[in-house]
This record gives sequence, structure tokens and C-alpha cells, in this order.
Amino acid sequence: MYDKFLRSTLYTAVLAAVFSAAFSVQAASFSPQQLTAAAKEWLELQKEVPQGAQSQISTLDSRLGHKECNQPLQFSFAGPVSNQATVQIRCQSPQNWQLFVAVRFTQQTEAVLSLRNIALGSLITADMLTLGQADVRLARGSLIKNPASVLGARVKRSLSAGQVVTLQDLCLVCKGDIVTISGLNNGLEVRAVGIAQVDGILGDQIQVTNRQSNRTIVAEVVAVKKVAIKF
Repeated sequence: MYDKFLRSTLYTAVLAAVFSAAFSVQAASFSPQQLTAAAKEWLELQKEVPQGAQSQISTLDSRLGHKECNQPLQFSFAGPVSNQATVQIRCQSPQNWQLFVAVRFTQQTEAVLSLRNIALGSLITADMLTLGQADVRLARGSLIKNPASVLGARVKRSLSAGQVVTLQDLCLVCKGDIVTISGLNNGLEVRAVGIAQVDGILGDQIQVTNRQSNRTIVAEVVAVKKVAIKF
């Protein structure tokens, strides 16, 4: 009887150990670097990320130490997604914890940049500009692709060194400028000299007074100090 009881007790203990091993899950340990990498992988699959944008994710501080979790890590955006976002990493077991990773989105493109500080009212010269890479998402205005196309234009607002130069920063034709008026009439190019009545950038329709006839017409800005009309 005693041996039977002992065997039964031993069987119960072994069975309990087996079930305990089967249902216990050892928590995985994640370093700050691993958590940062996991957030970046998750980020690349999200449709909220601006199309064509490159993500620059901040690295979690190594002083945070390792974090344990015996469930799949949970990721989500903590707030709206624009030029910047915050990724939330969560775990609910064995302890409830959460971390936040900052992300910045950039979209690089070729653009004209200022080589130095340029004061308001300055005329653009070749030594002021260069071609470089810029974040199109931060540019406020129409990008310029060729520095030569804006030589002689006047600066409408001060520019700092390294700043992206847009058409809205310049006036290709400024009020009071002497401009060349050109147009095609019956297949022949006609040219005249006029005075701009308002500021204009590429593509603007502005009023120009013909110096010879003193007649004011509407013409399109096509280049620095050049406008065109259609007959």
C-alpha cells in the first residue's frame, strides 16, 4: 500500500513537472539595439510612411539595459505621422513595459543651395549657389534645378548658408526692372523693351509697360528679366 502511494505521488509530481515545462515560456531578452532594429523593420512595412521617404530612426539609449518579453512585441505609431513620428514598442508579459523611438522622414532630391548667407535685395551671382542634395519635404516653394537659370535674380528674403533656394525666395523680374519682351507674330520673333509693374517668378503673368508705345500689357515671366507674350 505504501509503495503504491509513493508511486502515485511520484507520478503526480513528474506529470506536474512535464505540464509545467510544456506551458512555461522563457522570456526573450532584447537589447536596446535589437529593439531599435525591430522597430525599423516594422516601420518599413507601414503604409503610413510617406511614399518615397527615407526613415531616420533614433537609437534607444544603451543605458536602458535588456528588456524581457515572452510574447510577440507590439508596435504602433504614438501620434500622427508627418515629417516626424514616434514608434511605440510594448510588452505585457512577464512585465508590462513600453518604449518610444523617434523617427524622422526625409526625401532627398537634387536642388540649388546657397553657399553663404545672402542678404535681402542681393542680386544672385554664380559664386552664391551650388547644386546639392536636399530634403524636398522641408523645402517651402518650387525647387530650382539649375543655378544658371536664376543668375541676376533678386533675393526677396534673406537666405542662410546651406539653405535650399526656391523660386519663391527670388524675383526673376522685379517691379521697376527693365525687361525684354518677346513674342512670335506670324512666325517672326518680335522683341521690345518694357518696365515691369510688379514682381514675378517663373510662369507668373505680370503687367509690363512697353517703353516705346507706353502701353501696358500682360506677359509671362520666362527667365530673369525676360517676359513673353502671345499674339
